[in-house]
Amino acid sequence: MIVAAVLSAWVQYAADGKPHARALVTKSCPSLHVDGATIAMTRRAGTDVAHGFTEAVCDAPVPRAGVHVSLGGRKLPAPPQHVNTIVVFGDTGCRMKGGEQQNCGDPENWPFPRIAQRIATVHADLAIHVGDYYYRENNCATPIPGCVNYWGDTSASWNADWFHPAAPIFASVPLVLTRGNHEDCRRGGPGWYRFLEPSAAAACPDPVDANDGTMPYAISLDRLRLIMLDSASDVSDSAVDPVRAAYYQRAYGAVPALARGGPSSTWLVTHRPPYANADMASVLHATPADLGTISTVLAGHVHDFATVNLDGYPPLIVNGEGGDDLDDLDDTQEFIAGQHFAVRDPAPFAAKQFGFAVYTRSGDSWTISLRDPEGIEREVCRLGPGPGAAAARDVVVCV
Repeated sequence: MIVAAVLSAWVQYAADGKPHARALVTKSCPSLHVDGATIAMTRRAGTDVAHGFTEAVCDAPVPRAGVHVSLGGRKLPAPPQHVNTIVVFGDTGCRMKGGEQQNCGDPENWPFPRIAQRIATVHADLAIHVGDYYYRENNCATPIPGCVNYWGDTSASWNADWFHPAAPIFASVPLVLTRGNHEDCRRGGPGWYRFLEPSAAAACPDPVDANDGTMPYAISLDRLRLIMLDSASDVSDSAVDPVRAAYYQRAYGAVPALARGGPSSTWLVTHRPPYANADMASVLHATPADLGTISTVLAGHVHDFATVNLDGYPPLIVNGEGGDDLDDLDDTQEFIAGQHFAVRDPAPFAAKQFGFAVYTRSGDSWTISLRDPEGIEREVCRLGPGPGAAAARDVVVCV
């Protein structure tokens, strides 16, 4: 058997809650090596040259206690035994759609490759991407120097937007990956399902409808539980779609059981800010207890860093500043305030600057260091238990 060249390899948590190694290869799947043991990888997806996918995708679970992990001659990060430092980032791709066009070859205009290099130097225990990887949807609209001809949901675009620039991250830290709206099945969904989908499904559902999405699953870590909720496939954030709302009713209805018995830090991780999405908001207004055991919500979708504290619900933190065009701060603050939710103190906060966030644990609280593309701290926030009866929920304070 001819063993394939490994084009890319990383460790991500899957829908079974366990760490998995994945690899992009040219031919046959290689073996995964963990602490001297050899683990066979299975083929998740073959090549599909007709649709622009030129490599195969391989997968294998990684033992949680594994220390020395390697694949195809390259060292991979081991699953964390303790989680005290987390990098959170998202909305990382280079926008090429219609008249909206970043210069993907300019590190100032599209800084994700720089950000990825700085994330790797943190040596975090875990990295969470809150969604939106694929942005190169159209050809270069205008003759910008460095605007290269990678576009469409193909291997070339995914490599340019994600796999090549994120390589330093892959070598340094295990990943938790959230599906964004750019990965719904009318956009980059085929690539998402092939490469990054946490479940065993490797292709978009047929037919594609508003039920598209993995049901929530839990990742239990050291003193931290993540509840992952797929919010990719909404048609709109502002109007209720009955079929999509029914999907969220099922999804949020599954959250209490997944969170039961979890630690004080139990985070819901999704792409769309739930309080600002009409479908999700309609469900949460009807059944607020679905988030009763959630301490914090992490999201992306908005291209800034932003926080909001709400009465009766866990606070929202948005980490969408990873490389795509940033949003206007006034629009961000208006959007995250949500659909008829009561905002409480500490006051909402938003910052407009490319970068990423480093969450560092201290007891039951987390310090959030907002870093720019050079890794320099620019703001500091604190996430921790609220006062009195609200102690089961966190509050976030930025200074």
